[in-house]
Amino acid sequence: MDSRVTPLPHPSERTPPPLRSSHKWTGVLLVVAGVAFGFLLGQGATGDPSPIDTESAEAVTSTSAPADPVVTSEPPAEDVMRFPGTILASVEFGRGLMTWPGDGSPAETRLASKVSDAAYDAAQRQIAVTVPEYGTERLALHVGKVGDLRFVASRVTGFAWHPTDHSAIAWVEESAGGFALLQADVSDGQITTTQITVLQDTVRPVAWGSWGYALQSESGLTTIDPSGATIANADVQFVAAGSDGRLVVSRPAGIPLSSDWAITTTGLADQQALGRFGALNEHPTAAAILPDSGRIVLVSNRFGDGSDLARIEVLSADGTREAVIRSGMIADSIAWSPDEAHLAVGGYYYGSNQVRSVVLLTDSEGKGEAIEVPFDDQVRPLGIRSGINDPW
Repeated sequence: MDSRVTPLPHPSERTPPPLRSSHKWTGVLLVVAGVAFGFLLGQGATGDPSPIDTESAEAVTSTSAPADPVVTSEPPAEDVMRFPGTILASVEFGRGLMTWPGDGSPAETRLASKVSDAAYDAAQRQIAVTVPEYGTERLALHVGKVGDLRFVASRVTGFAWHPTDHSAIAWVEESAGGFALLQADVSDGQITTTQITVLQDTVRPVAWGSWGYALQSESGLTTIDPSGATIANADVQFVAAGSDGRLVVSRPAGIPLSSDWAITTTGLADQQALGRFGALNEHPTAAAILPDSGRIVLVSNRFGDGSDLARIEVLSADGTREAVIRSGMIADSIAWSPDEAHLAVGGYYYGSNQVRSVVLLTDSEGKGEAIEVPFDDQVRPLGIRSGINDPW
């Protein structure tokens, strides 16, 4: 099946909204802010803050990244849009987190410190983020609800959630003997930690499960069994992992990703090329192996032949192509719903010296009509929840 995207009618019928980073109105905003501030001082007016998150009205609690909740005075373009489900996303390159139900308005929590990485657990109940510690380049790990994050670990290189156990998370942190790989249960507000092994090289965890752990370094990918023993090393870059230990990798290791992608196992020796890139200047950007169904989703952009840019290919667990979805955007990320029914593909459009961020929503089989949801700010989807407003 090969389908093309139908954007939502609102953005396609009007000029894309201007970027929020524009300085055109800076002077006017300062004047208005000054007048408003003076009025409040004169009147002694006070008021209760409006809730800024559907899950919690509190600001993000963090020892290294206090939050600065922001409620915009003018409703952004998103407010008038309607779409199925609820989009979870990071905004403005990690400066905030957003929850947007498709039958309501987006709720955004701004962070005082830029998020280095963010990901929801398998059930999309908790979010984990890494943020810089005060005055350093070291990263701290925080876990919790949006609006109520709690400190977990310091000096971390990265983290990865378990693909099916929503309370299990793993991370690597600096230790006296090198870099310690730890696993923890973070359910019910408790943190129970187990050390798996200590490594000498700088690595970051990119995936794990009952099969073991995948750790990425500048020189390649290392797999470790559940006891901490090394399984294999290879000169590849991690792209995606399945709950059964299958891995999608890019060859060789390095950034940006090459177009030579393969699917392999924890042994990293039997690498079967995904022969989908080549003559048409295909540039892969993201992939996913859905934990329960094993379905593989490959995201790439095609340049140079005048066709639609983004291609989202849906493959069955055995690699059989089930659907191809095309879009005019440039795609760069992917997320999915806990029940694996929906996919959210992040991307953007260039036009009129502006960049407009969009999230493409589709069913995970690629059979339904895909739609694109526009955003005023740069966003990266972290998840998509089903809801009562969801007809799929």
